[in-house]
Amino acid sequence: MKEEKDPSHALDLVTVFEESGTTAEIEALGIQAVLEAAGISVVLGGETSFPSLPWTVQVSTADAPRALEVIEEAQKAGPGAAAEAEAAQEQSPE
Repeated sequence: MKEEKDPSHALDLVTVFEESGTTAEIEALGIQAVLEAAGISVVLGGETSFPSLPWTVQVSTADAPRALEVIEEAQKAGPGAAAEAEAAQEQSPE
């Protein structure tokens, strides 16, 4: 019997960040830390061996509006806020 596929698109992935270049990996990791600190699950994509290829941060369609808000707030707060969020994430028990 063929399994029925869930018709919900709420879990489809949406790219909320895409960048290439020498700082793209660090930027993507910073965004990942900020989003995960906000409770948003992230799928990170990229390749360190090929800096010309883009790094991406993707979230579910349902989380995309909130993720974009969190990224915008973090950009307004500056790099110090990203470092604080990453430190908080590292200290939180899994």
